[in-house]
Amino acid sequence: MSLSVSHLAHAYARVTALRGVSFEVPPGEIVALIGPNGAGKSTLLKILATFVAPSHGSARVAGCDVRTQASEVRQHLGYLPEQLPTDPVLRVGEYLELRARLKQLDRSRRSIEIERVLGLCDLAPVRDRLLDQLSTGYRRRVGLADALLGSPPVLLLDEPTVGLDPVQVRQTRNLVRGLAGTSTVLLSTHLLNEAEQTCSRALVLWQGGLVSDIRLPSLAAGADLELELDRPATQLGTQLRELPGVARVTLLESDASPTDSPQPTVSRWRVTLTPDGSSSGLAAACVGRGWGVRELRRCATTLEEHLLRVLPQSLRETA
Repeated sequence: MSLSVSHLAHAYARVTALRGVSFEVPPGEIVALIGPNGAGKSTLLKILATFVAPSHGSARVAGCDVRTQASEVRQHLGYLPEQLPTDPVLRVGEYLELRARLKQLDRSRRSIEIERVLGLCDLAPVRDRLLDQLSTGYRRRVGLADALLGSPPVLLLDEPTVGLDPVQVRQTRNLVRGLAGTSTVLLSTHLLNEAEQTCSRALVLWQGGLVSDIRLPSLAAGADLELELDRPATQLGTQLRELPGVARVTLLESDASPTDSPQPTVSRWRVTLTPDGSSSGLAAACVGRGWGVRELRRCATTLEEHLLRVLPQSLRETA
Protein backbone atom coordinates (compact mmCIF):
# COMPACT_ATOMS: atom_id res chain seq x y z
CA MET A 1 0.00 0.00 0.00
CA SER A 2 1.17 3.55 -0.73
CA LEU A 3 -0.57 4.80 2.41
CA SER A 4 -1.44 2.68 5.42
CA VAL A 5 -2.97 4.26 8.54
CA SER A 6 -3.91 2.20 11.58
CA HIS A 7 -5.75 3.49 14.68
CA LEU A 8 -4.08 6.88 14.29
CA ALA A 9 -4.75 9.37 17.09
CA HIS A 10 -3.35 12.76 18.00
CA ALA A 11 -4.09 15.42 20.62
CA TYR A 12 -2.96 19.04 20.97
CA ALA A 13 -2.97 19.80 24.72
CA ARG A 14 -6.65 19.23 25.61
CA VAL A 15 -7.93 19.10 22.03
CA THR A 16 -8.16 15.71 20.35
CA ALA A 17 -7.53 16.16 16.62
CA LEU A 18 -7.65 12.50 15.51
CA ARG A 19 -9.45 9.55 17.07
CA GLY A 20 -8.40 6.08 15.93
CA VAL A 21 -8.40 6.70 12.16
CA SER A 22 -7.63 3.68 9.95
CA PHE A 23 -7.55 3.35 6.15
CA GLU A 24 -5.36 2.20 3.26
CA VAL A 25 -4.71 3.68 -0.18
CA PRO A 26 -3.23 1.51 -2.94
CA PRO A 27 -0.74 2.87 -5.49
CA GLY A 28 -2.13 5.21 -8.13
CA GLU A 29 -5.42 6.08 -6.40
CA ILE A 30 -6.62 9.67 -5.92
CA VAL A 31 -8.54 10.04 -2.65
CA ALA A 32 -10.36 13.07 -1.25
CA LEU A 33 -10.15 13.94 2.43
CA ILE A 34 -13.25 15.94 3.33
CA GLY A 35 -14.98 17.22 6.43
CA PRO A 36 -15.85 20.47 8.23
CA ASN A 37 -13.28 22.79 9.81
CA GLY A 38 -11.60 21.15 12.78
CA ALA A 39 -12.32 17.63 11.53
CA GLY A 40 -8.61 16.69 11.61
CA LYS A 41 -7.76 16.80 7.90
CA SER A 42 -4.65 19.01 8.13
CA THR A 43 -3.40 17.16 11.21
CA LEU A 44 -3.63 13.86 9.36
CA LEU A 45 -1.64 15.26 6.43
CA LYS A 46 1.00 16.72 8.75
CA ILE A 47 1.45 13.33 10.44
CA LEU A 48 1.82 11.57 7.09
CA ALA A 49 4.33 14.24 6.02
CA THR A 50 6.30 13.62 9.28
CA PHE A 51 5.85 17.20 10.52
CA VAL A 52 3.78 16.01 13.51
CA ALA A 53 4.31 12.81 15.49
CA PRO A 54 1.12 10.86 16.26
CA SER A 55 0.09 10.35 19.87
CA HIS A 56 -1.06 6.78 19.18
CA GLY A 57 -1.36 4.39 16.28
CA SER A 58 0.83 4.01 13.21
CA ALA A 59 1.13 5.26 9.64
CA ARG A 60 3.28 4.17 6.73
CA VAL A 61 4.03 5.99 3.48
CA ALA A 62 5.36 3.85 0.62
CA GLY A 63 6.10 1.17 3.21
CA CYS A 64 8.09 3.51 5.49
CA ASP A 65 7.04 4.24 9.07
CA VAL A 66 6.41 7.94 9.77
CA ARG A 67 7.83 7.64 13.29
CA THR A 68 11.04 5.71 12.72
CA GLN A 69 11.79 6.34 9.02
CA ALA A 70 10.97 10.02 8.56
CA SER A 71 13.81 10.72 6.11
CA GLU A 72 12.80 7.75 3.94
CA VAL A 73 9.16 8.89 4.00
CA ARG A 74 10.14 12.35 2.73
CA GLN A 75 12.05 10.83 -0.16
CA HIS A 76 8.81 9.28 -1.42
CA LEU A 77 6.57 12.24 -0.70
CA GLY A 78 5.44 15.54 -2.17
CA TYR A 79 3.56 17.79 0.27
CA LEU A 80 1.53 20.96 -0.34
CA PRO A 81 0.72 22.38 3.12
CA GLU A 82 -1.76 25.08 4.14
CA GLN A 83 1.06 27.60 4.52
CA LEU A 84 2.06 29.23 1.25
CA PRO A 85 5.74 29.62 0.27
CA THR A 86 7.04 33.12 0.93
CA ASP A 87 10.45 34.78 0.92
CA PRO A 88 11.44 38.46 0.51
CA VAL A 89 14.60 37.73 -1.50
CA LEU A 90 14.01 34.51 -3.46
CA ARG A 91 12.48 34.44 -6.92
CA VAL A 92 10.26 31.58 -8.09
CA GLY A 93 13.00 29.83 -10.05
CA GLU A 94 15.50 30.29 -7.22
CA TYR A 95 13.05 28.90 -4.68
CA LEU A 96 12.43 25.78 -6.75
CA GLU A 97 16.19 25.36 -7.23
CA LEU A 98 16.65 25.52 -3.45
CA ARG A 99 13.85 23.02 -2.88
CA ALA A 100 15.32 20.65 -5.49
CA ARG A 101 18.67 20.77 -3.66
CA LEU A 102 17.01 20.12 -0.29
CA LYS A 103 15.20 17.15 -1.81
CA GLN A 104 18.60 15.90 -2.98
CA LEU A 105 17.58 15.64 -6.61
CA ASP A 106 20.44 14.57 -8.82
CA ARG A 107 22.30 17.61 -10.12
CA SER A 108 21.85 16.52 -13.75
CA ARG A 109 18.06 16.37 -13.23
CA ARG A 110 17.43 19.60 -11.36
CA SER A 111 17.09 22.02 -14.28
CA ILE A 112 14.94 19.53 -16.21
CA GLU A 113 12.67 18.97 -13.21
CA ILE A 114 12.33 22.68 -12.51
CA GLU A 115 11.35 23.38 -16.12
CA ARG A 116 8.87 20.50 -16.00
CA VAL A 117 7.02 21.71 -12.89
CA LEU A 118 7.11 25.33 -14.06
CA GLY A 119 5.29 24.19 -17.18
CA LEU A 120 2.84 21.92 -15.35
CA CYS A 121 1.81 24.71 -12.97
CA ASP A 122 1.91 27.48 -15.60
CA LEU A 123 4.59 29.41 -13.70
CA ALA A 124 7.07 30.12 -16.50
CA PRO A 125 5.83 33.75 -16.92
CA VAL A 126 6.62 34.53 -13.25
CA ARG A 127 9.80 32.49 -12.75
CA ASP A 128 11.82 35.69 -12.14
CA ARG A 129 9.30 37.31 -9.80
CA LEU A 130 9.96 37.54 -6.05
CA LEU A 131 7.77 35.19 -4.03
CA ASP A 132 6.53 38.02 -1.84
CA GLN A 133 5.29 39.88 -4.91
CA LEU A 134 3.08 37.03 -6.11
CA SER A 135 -0.67 36.75 -5.59
CA THR A 136 -2.10 34.07 -3.31
CA GLY A 137 -3.04 31.96 -6.34
CA TYR A 138 0.44 32.06 -7.82
CA ARG A 139 2.07 31.19 -4.49
CA ARG A 140 -0.32 28.25 -4.16
CA ARG A 141 0.87 27.06 -7.57
CA VAL A 142 4.50 27.49 -6.53
CA GLY A 143 3.75 25.24 -3.54
CA LEU A 144 2.20 22.67 -5.88
CA ALA A 145 5.23 22.85 -8.18
CA ASP A 146 7.43 22.21 -5.15
CA ALA A 147 5.35 19.14 -4.23
CA LEU A 148 5.69 17.79 -7.78
CA LEU A 149 9.49 18.14 -7.94
CA GLY A 150 11.09 14.76 -8.53
CA SER A 151 7.77 13.04 -9.43
CA PRO A 152 7.22 11.56 -5.94
CA PRO A 153 5.03 8.44 -5.83
CA VAL A 154 2.86 9.91 -3.04
CA LEU A 155 1.35 13.41 -2.93
CA LEU A 156 -0.37 15.08 0.02
CA LEU A 157 -2.26 18.18 -1.12
CA ASP A 158 -3.95 20.49 1.38
CA GLU A 159 -6.57 22.64 -0.42
CA PRO A 160 -4.62 22.86 -3.71
CA THR A 161 -7.15 25.15 -5.46
CA VAL A 162 -7.78 27.73 -2.72
CA GLY A 163 -7.06 31.23 -4.03
CA LEU A 164 -6.99 30.18 -7.70
CA ASP A 165 -9.14 31.77 -10.40
CA PRO A 166 -11.61 29.54 -12.32
CA VAL A 167 -9.19 28.87 -15.17
CA GLN A 168 -6.40 27.94 -12.75
CA VAL A 169 -8.80 25.71 -10.78
CA ARG A 170 -9.67 23.78 -13.94
CA GLN A 171 -5.99 23.45 -14.89
CA THR A 172 -5.07 22.20 -11.43
CA ARG A 173 -7.90 19.65 -11.37
CA ASN A 174 -6.86 18.35 -14.78
CA LEU A 175 -3.27 18.11 -13.54
CA VAL A 176 -4.27 16.11 -10.46
CA ARG A 177 -6.57 13.83 -12.48
CA GLY A 178 -3.69 13.14 -14.82
CA LEU A 179 -1.67 11.71 -11.93
CA ALA A 180 -4.07 8.77 -11.50
CA GLY A 181 -2.31 5.48 -11.96
CA THR A 182 1.17 6.92 -11.55
CA SER A 183 1.01 8.77 -8.23
CA THR A 184 -1.01 8.19 -5.08
CA VAL A 185 -2.78 11.42 -4.06
CA LEU A 186 -4.49 12.31 -0.78
CA LEU A 187 -6.27 15.61 -1.42
CA SER A 188 -7.85 17.62 1.38
CA THR A 189 -10.63 19.92 0.21
CA HIS A 190 -13.80 21.69 1.33
CA LEU A 191 -15.10 21.74 -2.26
CA LEU A 192 -17.34 18.74 -2.83
CA ASN A 193 -17.49 19.24 -6.60
CA GLU A 194 -13.68 19.21 -6.64
CA ALA A 195 -13.68 15.84 -4.89
CA GLU A 196 -16.33 14.46 -7.28
CA GLN A 197 -14.50 15.69 -10.39
CA THR A 198 -10.99 14.72 -9.32
CA CYS A 199 -11.09 11.70 -7.01
CA SER A 200 -12.28 8.11 -7.15
CA ARG A 201 -12.84 7.82 -3.40
CA ALA A 202 -13.62 10.05 -0.41
CA LEU A 203 -12.70 9.74 3.25
CA VAL A 204 -15.01 11.77 5.51
CA LEU A 205 -13.66 13.01 8.84
CA TRP A 206 -15.71 14.51 11.65
CA GLN A 207 -14.32 15.52 15.05
CA GLY A 208 -11.17 13.50 14.35
CA GLY A 209 -12.96 10.27 13.45
CA LEU A 210 -13.41 8.57 10.09
CA VAL A 211 -17.18 8.37 9.57
CA SER A 212 -17.27 7.27 5.92
CA ASP A 213 -15.04 5.71 3.27
CA ILE A 214 -16.98 5.81 0.00
CA ARG A 215 -16.11 5.13 -3.62
CA LEU A 216 -17.48 8.03 -5.64
CA PRO A 217 -18.41 6.02 -8.77
CA SER A 218 -20.81 4.02 -6.60
CA LEU A 219 -22.63 7.25 -5.69
CA ALA A 220 -22.90 8.29 -9.33
CA ALA A 221 -24.13 4.82 -10.29
CA GLY A 222 -26.98 5.16 -7.84
CA ALA A 223 -26.98 3.08 -4.70
CA ASP A 224 -30.62 4.06 -3.95
CA LEU A 225 -33.85 3.38 -5.82
CA GLU A 226 -36.75 5.68 -6.64
CA LEU A 227 -40.06 3.85 -6.42
CA GLU A 228 -43.48 5.09 -7.58
CA LEU A 229 -46.55 3.16 -6.42
CA ASP A 230 -50.31 3.36 -7.03
CA ARG A 231 -50.96 3.68 -3.31
CA PRO A 232 -51.22 6.64 -0.92
CA ALA A 233 -48.31 7.25 1.40
CA THR A 234 -50.51 6.88 4.47
CA GLN A 235 -51.09 3.20 3.65
CA LEU A 236 -47.50 2.32 2.74
CA GLY A 237 -44.92 3.92 5.01
CA THR A 238 -44.63 1.26 7.69
CA GLN A 239 -45.30 -1.66 5.35
CA LEU A 240 -42.66 -0.51 2.85
CA ARG A 241 -40.05 -0.24 5.58
CA GLU A 242 -40.77 -3.82 6.65
CA LEU A 243 -40.12 -5.37 3.24
CA PRO A 244 -37.16 -7.79 3.07
CA GLY A 245 -33.99 -6.15 1.78
CA VAL A 246 -35.07 -2.60 2.64
CA ALA A 247 -32.79 -0.58 4.94
CA ARG A 248 -34.33 2.88 4.76
CA VAL A 249 -37.33 4.58 3.13
CA THR A 250 -37.91 8.30 2.51
CA LEU A 251 -41.15 9.78 1.15
CA LEU A 252 -40.43 12.05 -1.82
CA GLU A 253 -43.95 12.93 -2.98
CA SER A 254 -47.57 11.93 -2.37
CA ASP A 255 -50.38 12.88 -4.74
CA ALA A 256 -53.50 13.04 -2.61
CA SER A 257 -56.13 12.67 -5.33
CA PRO A 258 -59.85 12.99 -4.39
CA THR A 259 -61.45 9.70 -3.45
CA ASP A 260 -63.89 9.93 -6.39
CA SER A 261 -61.11 10.61 -8.89
CA PRO A 262 -60.61 7.94 -11.57
CA GLN A 263 -56.86 8.45 -11.21
CA PRO A 264 -55.19 6.41 -8.45
CA THR A 265 -53.34 8.08 -5.61
CA VAL A 266 -49.60 8.01 -6.30
CA SER A 267 -46.70 8.05 -3.87
CA ARG A 268 -42.99 8.28 -4.66
CA TRP A 269 -40.29 6.90 -2.38
CA ARG A 270 -36.53 6.80 -2.13
CA VAL A 271 -35.47 3.33 -0.99
CA THR A 272 -32.07 2.32 0.35
CA LEU A 273 -31.47 -1.41 0.15
CA THR A 274 -29.54 -3.63 2.54
CA PRO A 275 -26.40 -5.36 1.14
CA ASP A 276 -28.48 -8.45 0.31
CA GLY A 277 -31.40 -6.49 -1.16
CA SER A 278 -32.10 -6.10 -4.90
CA SER A 279 -34.31 -4.01 -7.15
CA SER A 280 -35.95 -7.12 -8.59
CA GLY A 281 -36.70 -8.40 -5.09
CA LEU A 282 -38.24 -5.06 -4.13
CA ALA A 283 -40.42 -4.99 -7.25
CA ALA A 284 -41.59 -8.58 -6.68
CA ALA A 285 -42.45 -7.84 -3.04
CA CYS A 286 -44.52 -4.80 -4.02
CA VAL A 287 -46.40 -6.65 -6.78
CA GLY A 288 -47.00 -9.59 -4.44
CA ARG A 289 -48.80 -7.25 -2.03
CA GLY A 290 -50.97 -5.83 -4.77
CA TRP A 291 -49.24 -2.47 -4.98
CA GLY A 292 -49.07 -1.19 -8.53
CA VAL A 293 -45.47 -0.39 -9.42
CA ARG A 294 -45.56 2.57 -11.81
CA GLU A 295 -41.80 3.18 -11.87
CA LEU A 296 -38.64 1.76 -10.32
CA ARG A 297 -35.25 3.24 -11.20
CA ARG A 298 -31.86 3.86 -9.73
CA CYS A 299 -31.15 7.41 -8.64
CA ALA A 300 -27.69 8.92 -8.36
CA THR A 301 -26.55 10.22 -4.99
CA THR A 302 -24.35 13.30 -4.78
CA LEU A 303 -21.48 13.57 -2.35
CA GLU A 304 -23.38 16.34 -0.56
CA GLU A 305 -26.36 14.03 -0.01
CA HIS A 306 -24.04 11.33 1.27
CA LEU A 307 -22.48 13.77 3.76
CA LEU A 308 -25.89 14.78 5.05
CA ARG A 309 -26.54 11.13 5.83
CA VAL A 310 -23.28 10.26 7.55
CA LEU A 311 -22.67 13.47 9.52
CA PRO A 312 -24.35 13.91 12.91
CA GLN A 313 -27.82 15.49 13.02
CA SER A 314 -26.59 18.60 14.87
CA LEU A 315 -24.09 19.33 12.10
CA ARG A 316 -26.60 18.64 9.30
CA GLU A 317 -29.01 21.19 10.74
CA THR A 318 -26.37 23.94 10.54
CA ALA A 319 -25.19 23.01 7.05
